[in-house]
Amino acid sequence: MAEGQKLVHIRGISTVSVLIIILLLAFLSSPAPVHAANITLSPTSGTVGSSILISGNGFAGRSAAVHWDNQIVLTKIPISETGELTCTLKVPTACKGSHTIKVTDDSNWTSSTASATFTVLPQITIFPRIGRTYTPVTVIGTGFAPFERDIRITWDGNILHITAATNHLGTWSINFDIPETTKGDHFISALSPSTKASEIGEVKFIVAPVAKIEPVSGPVGTEIKIDGFGFRTGEDGITITWDGDIIMCNIVGGSDGSWNAALNIPPSTQGYHTIGVYGSSFTPRGIVPDTKFNIVPHIELQPSSGNRGAKVTIEGTGFAKDEAITIDFNEIKLDVAVVTGNTGSFNAKFEVPPSMIRENTITATGNKGNSAQAVFTTEKVIPPAPKLLSPEQGVKLEILDSVGDVFFETAKRLIEIITFSTQRSSGAPQTSFTWLDSGKPGDVSYVLQIAREDNFSSPTLAEESLVDPNYTLSHGDTLAPGNYSWRVKVVDDIGNESPWSEVQQFEVIPMSRRALILSLVIPVFFIAAIAAGGILIWRLRKAKR
Repeated sequence: MAEGQKLVHIRGISTVSVLIIILLLAFLSSPAPVHAANITLSPTSGTVGSSILISGNGFAGRSAAVHWDNQIVLTKIPISETGELTCTLKVPTACKGSHTIKVTDDSNWTSSTASATFTVLPQITIFPRIGRTYTPVTVIGTGFAPFERDIRITWDGNILHITAATNHLGTWSINFDIPETTKGDHFISALSPSTKASEIGEVKFIVAPVAKIEPVSGPVGTEIKIDGFGFRTGEDGITITWDGDIIMCNIVGGSDGSWNAALNIPPSTQGYHTIGVYGSSFTPRGIVPDTKFNIVPHIELQPSSGNRGAKVTIEGTGFAKDEAITIDFNEIKLDVAVVTGNTGSFNAKFEVPPSMIRENTITATGNKGNSAQAVFTTEKVIPPAPKLLSPEQGVKLEILDSVGDVFFETAKRLIEIITFSTQRSSGAPQTSFTWLDSGKPGDVSYVLQIAREDNFSSPTLAEESLVDPNYTLSHGDTLAPGNYSWRVKVVDDIGNESPWSEVQQFEVIPMSRRALILSLVIPVFFIAAIAAGGILIWRLRKAKR
């Protein structure tokens, strides 16, 4: 009996243990949020029907739902293993002002919920957006205040004598007929006691038939695009004219009466010209408003780059009829004279003169006040790197290269010491650096650099704009004893620079061993000779006594 009770007791403990383990595993398997959930909206305001990107993190569940003012609008939004989610929500029909967007998940954790505020803005839409006079138009407003009255419509800024009222969601609609007005672009807006017209903006309505042309200014050859609206469905025979002359025809309208075309402006004189559009008998001449296009003077160069002496053709368009033209090259008048034809165009040739710059301005000026400019680029072959001649690689240059220089330099230093001079002259080898000529005199200049070792970032001596292919060190140049490198590059008359030449090394020494020995031996012999002469004179005088 005791054994049976003991067995039941053991079994009871085992059952409890199993239950505890199961509960513990269930608890551990449930993901707990590391921190409270959070969402962001982009943008944070917009109109009904616009899109909102919702991004969230810190969620614990596997799927989420989106609420708009506590009404579920999206479900089954997947949540990643890291607790992140993204989704897009279209703003539902709602009244003007702040609304709450809330995201919840299926974890049932209270901290796994996040909210953000979105502001609904008012807007209007119209249908249709193209029509003729007296066409009925429907205007629909959304995002206004609820149950608002006395909403007014404006046409080109003028308030129409009709009103509307909103429902509980801030939505309203109204119909009106397009008034008698000019063809082309017109603008519709709305306002209410709580909403200014500036909050809504304007919606464009095109009174047809009309042809919109862009651009409306430019030189001859400019490509223009023409969009036609409000023509008859499938209307054929649509024609485009330039100052009354046909330049394009047989255009066919689409199923909605719209069409488009592209063409280039023909040669014409400077100023405004008329572009006309008409169709078949349904849209005869005079129904579609004309458009003015302003032609501006223009010149083109062929070629637009080259060397001095190149033959260039200059073509001008958009000048006045019979206008006398002069050509300037960088403000230097060229020997070119030409007169434009009936369409304001001309053609002339000139030879490129010498120029010290790369970008050269060519100006065509007419005697009737018109002018145009173009750029001619001077191109020259980049000069090759010069070849160095002297001093040669590894040569030693002596600051004092003769015994006379040694004595002269010594005397000069003694004078400086005696006179307490603060200016100490620095020695430099009396040598010339030479290299091969790289062009005609005046066409190129040279840059010389001498540096300690190969440190050309801080050269010891740098000379620019050297006209001749050589440079002689002067008394003002300083090259203390040591190892040096030198190099040269060429710069042509328009600024093209050659690569640097190969670098050559040389060494500056105070004097050669021969000069040093002679400078020591000669004074000894000189002193010995003086001493010998003195002894000889002394002996002669002694012998006479």
